[in-house]
Amino acid sequence: MASSRKLQYADRVAIQQADQAIRKDVMRALVEVITNSNDSYSRLEHAGTATEGLIIIEVLRKHKNSVIRIQDFAEGMTDSRMDKVVGTYGEATSGLKEDKHVRGMWGRGLKDSIFGLGYGYVRSFKGANYYSCSLLLKKGVPTFDLDDPVRATVPLREKYNVPEGNSTLVEIIVSRDDVKMPQYNNLRNYLQRHFELRPIMSNPKRRIVLREMGTDWKIRQEHELSYRAPRGEKMLSERLKIPGFPAYAKLEVYRSGIELSTRGEEGDYADGGLLVISRATVISLTMLKFENDPYAAYFYGSIQCDYLHDLLKNDEPVLTATRDGINWTHPFAKALKTTVEAKLEPLIQAERDHAIHDEQTKLDKKLRQKLDRALHELNTIAVTELRDQRDGEGIRKLEVPESGMGFVPERLYVQTGQTATLTLRVALGENERMNATASIISNSPEIIVSTPQVVLKPHKTDPTVLEARVKVEGRQVGGEGTITAYLGRNRAQAIVQVHSKKETLTPPAPRGSNALFNDINFDDRTDPRQRVYYDRVNSSIVIATAAPSVKIYLDENNRLDTTVQGQVLLAELITEAVCREIAREGVEKGKYLVLEGSEADAIQNHFIRLQNRYAHLIHQYMVTKE
Repeated sequence: MASSRKLQYADRVAIQQADQAIRKDVMRALVEVITNSNDSYSRLEHAGTATEGLIIIEVLRKHKNSVIRIQDFAEGMTDSRMDKVVGTYGEATSGLKEDKHVRGMWGRGLKDSIFGLGYGYVRSFKGANYYSCSLLLKKGVPTFDLDDPVRATVPLREKYNVPEGNSTLVEIIVSRDDVKMPQYNNLRNYLQRHFELRPIMSNPKRRIVLREMGTDWKIRQEHELSYRAPRGEKMLSERLKIPGFPAYAKLEVYRSGIELSTRGEEGDYADGGLLVISRATVISLTMLKFENDPYAAYFYGSIQCDYLHDLLKNDEPVLTATRDGINWTHPFAKALKTTVEAKLEPLIQAERDHAIHDEQTKLDKKLRQKLDRALHELNTIAVTELRDQRDGEGIRKLEVPESGMGFVPERLYVQTGQTATLTLRVALGENERMNATASIISNSPEIIVSTPQVVLKPHKTDPTVLEARVKVEGRQVGGEGTITAYLGRNRAQAIVQVHSKKETLTPPAPRGSNALFNDINFDDRTDPRQRVYYDRVNSSIVIATAAPSVKIYLDENNRLDTTVQGQVLLAELITEAVCREIAREGVEKGKYLVLEGSEADAIQNHFIRLQNRYAHLIHQYMVTKE
């Protein structure tokens, strides 16, 4: 006789599914739990209840069994709710079915997050009671244990920092040997950039606090997390009808002034691409068929389509089971994709049409970087030749601006979500003292100063100079701000720009205000009879591109650096200007002896000597054959 029963899952299936969903990634687990907390606040707000919106993430990083705690102060859970939400797999418990603006779609994110990293506990205050349960591995078997409720006494509330009201605390023990616990700074930098968390991190009704805890569970450091989209120009804002379906999509596309990181480069943390959003919930980050198109790297924005929510509510497989985003083989997803791609095509084609100009810009950047590196080395040569060896008797003198105070470097690039360091230097004078405190401010909300007060200490190799490290953080891609340091009547400034990709973070080589060579310029209006000269007013080397012996080596774009022959000539011209100016400076300041004849003869003799000593080095800097 035939029989039927409910299909039973083997114990190992829960662990396998957790591995597939979380992939031994602490970040993915945190995304799941944080969005659960956000969903809880959203359900309250949907019902008309005002919320604090606070989510606290505490991390105790250890060699083994690191601890993660995520706490909200939203709905809380009773024991029956815990049994359903934590103790079952695949139940629709988030509110999605009831059209509430929530993310939970599978009823398993919390379980996967805990078992994907190790084991854990869920504790909750609801009304007058305290509820708790655990997800443990007992001899390799996933187990749910539900404790009996107890009264929420004052000591119990104090223990979990819940003086009143409701709260849910998820505690995960990272016990699996194959799971790596990220450092605090990486958690801080990347959590706020994860594409699924961006609406939460940018929501003014939410406050997300990340804490690093000590072994005594006292706070070592804490930061409030937030996210701001890149700065850019709106290129498209259009409501699109999706053919064949009773659905519309709102497409918004922006163009950043700088190249953005892509999914291929930074995965879930990429700044570029389109967020697919349904009912205020981020489902995917994609650039569709343009995912690997280099001309699409400037674009970002969103595709808002509430019909996806309707499909999910009806259990349509429009998302992948592993939560990697949209299932593009689904008929509606196909239609959505085709419709949006048709709108993106002209924008990306326009970028492609400007490829020649873009390539020229890239060449300009490469040349600028090459010249900056070369200038740094040229000034090193100048310092080596012209410094007075008696100064400091071997103690290295640091260069400080004439004002007596300045930043090194004066322009800094920082990657979004990352921290970078400026060095503040002050000449030790009558009005300055050791251990003096300088105040640091930023004029832009896009640039955050992590060290608003710094104490100046003597430099290790030059006790006449005080210095301090100033840390800044970039919050918005494309942002720029001025950092100002105040010390008494003295003031110093530096420019900080926020970029998206690490490879773009190539700041110019540092040059002091008293550097002999500050720039290398190309001028087609300069007297062609003099191929190269030194502009003493601007401390720059000027190359006359109209000179006949220079002009014949220019390419079709009037560039001298794109061929080996042009690079060789460029190196020769720079060598000539640099060695002649060092020789002149050395003779006039008495550094170089004038043995016989005139100063002009001495300058020529030292010029030849310097050429013989440094010409090959300058050629190495300039002739790269790129």
